[in-house]
Amino acid sequence: MKKFLSIALVLCSALLVGCKKDEPVPAQEKADYTMMVYSMLGGTMDYLIEDVWEETQQLLPDQKVRVVWMHKYGKPEGFRAEYGQPGKVVMFELTKDTKFEDVIKAGKIDTALALYDPQNITVFINRAAEMAPAKEYVLAIFGHGGGFYPGLDYPKEWANDGAAAPRKVKNGIVSDEWQPGSLTMNMYELSEGITNSQIKHFKSIVFHNCLTGGMESLQQVKSYADYLFASPFMMTSEDNPLIPVLVKNMRAKADFETAARQTVVECQPRLVNGFQHETPDNLNGNQELIKTSELDAVCSVTKKLSERLCEIYATQQAAIDTATNHVYRFANGYPYFDLLDYAQCVAKETKNEQLQAISQELEQAFQRAIIEQVTVDLKAHPAMPSYSLSVFLRSSAKYNQTVPNREFTMKQAYEYSAFHKATGWGDWVNMNQQEPTGNPCGQVL
Repeated sequence: MKKFLSIALVLCSALLVGCKKDEPVPAQEKADYTMMVYSMLGGTMDYLIEDVWEETQQLLPDQKVRVVWMHKYGKPEGFRAEYGQPGKVVMFELTKDTKFEDVIKAGKIDTALALYDPQNITVFINRAAEMAPAKEYVLAIFGHGGGFYPGLDYPKEWANDGAAAPRKVKNGIVSDEWQPGSLTMNMYELSEGITNSQIKHFKSIVFHNCLTGGMESLQQVKSYADYLFASPFMMTSEDNPLIPVLVKNMRAKADFETAARQTVVECQPRLVNGFQHETPDNLNGNQELIKTSELDAVCSVTKKLSERLCEIYATQQAAIDTATNHVYRFANGYPYFDLLDYAQCVAKETKNEQLQAISQELEQAFQRAIIEQVTVDLKAHPAMPSYSLSVFLRSSAKYNQTVPNREFTMKQAYEYSAFHKATGWGDWVNMNQQEPTGNPCGQVL
């Protein structure tokens, strides 16, 4: 049996400071890929993680692909896991010989372990690379997500309520229900954790999380990977398609892009099955494979869109407000809207030639950036206008409100983001007078 260990041991400061560096592993002894999985689902859903363990285990007969997994089990309410128990934290290399009963015995009840802490992310990545050295690495983040929201996602040093509860975040990625308010890792913390780790760049980052396919989120982490798997929709966790299918295809295909494309294609029937199992006839969604080198082009066109809207708003406010009020919303209750659909809406309503050209250019940029995707539409609403990536959109009045229990506005938080810095999108949001409430046909949460 391959080695396994408690994450509590991995994260102790003595290990960080006192261990000596191993000798470099010869290239011929490295796996082609190591997938590092960082996960927590919690509630009644821990059994789904174990289902993925078992399926992935059957796909690991050799050393071409290795998998190192860290999972934190959720609270007792509705607990359904087969192997673990509430609060258990385990980290182990998953192989065909893994005995999950032994893995769980080696784990430790550690409810205080904060999954959002960048130091813990760093140590996890470093230890996973030591356990399973490879030529290329894939980082998979598997848990409850809520996307990028500037009232809740901001650098931790902005917090003003003490070290014990640095944030009250319900968005972001990987919600930790053992933390006060189910504190959630955000993209700034993920970026910091990767930056401080031994692995500065991944072949891919896989987000098996709801609402992580936003331009704000992806622009924040694009420099850390060649490819991103993400969705701007609510994700199904039933019949989990991404991790085992990607492991299978990384073993079978000659190059990563081919493996990743095939993974997305194979996701569709499992996505449909998962959505139907969770909430029949109520959800839609997609899975997208994004080439990060093309996201700058998307941002470049988005900058043109933002600047043009600011230029003509004084004379075309009625038309632009109509478009803003009808753009497709990805999820009720969250201000995440389809960026391409918005460009097309404002072009249609204003009949402005420059906006029409920009919307066409943006469509072409998305076609280059989203190199593979599958879609599911189980709702009784009209067909989706497009499946691009989401963008934050609010009225100026909402945008300039002070964030509750904070000393900064949503505007200040948003303009810290890499996406705003690349596009000036916040300048347009700051000017926009229309709260986009006219198209609430996103998924019911």
